[in-house]
Amino acid sequence: MKPRSVNRRDLLRAGALLPAGLYAAAAQTPASRTPPPYTLSINIEIMFRAQKLSRADSIRAVAAQGFKAYSFWSAPPDDRKAMLQAQKETGLTCVSIVGTGPAGGTTGFTRPGASDILLKEITERVAIAKEFGTPDLISFVGQIQDDVPWPVQRAGIVEGLKRAGDIAAAGGVSITIEPLSVEPTQRRRALDRAVDCYPVIAEVNHPNVKVCFDFYHLQRTEGNLTVNLREGFAKNLIKVVQIGDVPGRLEPGTGEINYPFLFAELRRLDYRGYLDTEMGTSSTPEHAMQVVRRMSEEN
Repeated sequence: MKPRSVNRRDLLRAGALLPAGLYAAAAQTPASRTPPPYTLSINIEIMFRAQKLSRADSIRAVAAQGFKAYSFWSAPPDDRKAMLQAQKETGLTCVSIVGTGPAGGTTGFTRPGASDILLKEITERVAIAKEFGTPDLISFVGQIQDDVPWPVQRAGIVEGLKRAGDIAAAGGVSITIEPLSVEPTQRRRALDRAVDCYPVIAEVNHPNVKVCFDFYHLQRTEGNLTVNLREGFAKNLIKVVQIGDVPGRLEPGTGEINYPFLFAELRRLDYRGYLDTEMGTSSTPEHAMQVVRRMSEEN
């Protein structure tokens, strides 16, 4: 007897005949896995922008959603005092702050003779980091200087980062260099791609100088995210990972990046650091935070 072929209509009819409980079970997402090896962190600078919350209240809002860590960029002294009180109340860990000021986005270590200005900024931010429990210093090394040969700029970056690493080590913190994307009308930042950043950080070879792997920025500057992520971990160069979708810098699932795959890859790599959500939201902060939590648990 010739086997009867099964078409799409047959499958749909069979599904309709399933008991309701079995049908619901079949429609559920994959079984929950063990918690991810990394710890989720919420950046409070972008996430709560529409709500106009103070930074201190943003910390409390993160804690109210059950998260244990947060990050911020920079804050004036009065804000920091209130934030430290909120941090004490909630028990949250501060994961990172920005480790450079205006020089990090301009002359940096790329303009000959200007390194001391950036080192002063880093020294000041090490002191602030110590107030918050020694978070990482997300840092930048300056713009590409069109009138300076690249080998000269690169040598300045290597030497400057070695000195910056010593300053960070004395304060018990780490410098994490973030490859940063810019708009087409803006001058490029140095080390804005993993392919450029990794060799420099390897040459610096300082235990307190690593890389911040931000999926959002690196998707914009070069793509090839998974290969670059694997290389960074294989060479022990990555200290912290940040997320945000492209375009828009919103929560995973709103853009082109395959975040379920990348979350699974971070699990496979047994990443045990912080996964920081440096992003906004297409809806509410609560929605974005829960999207990230669910995706991290299911992949």
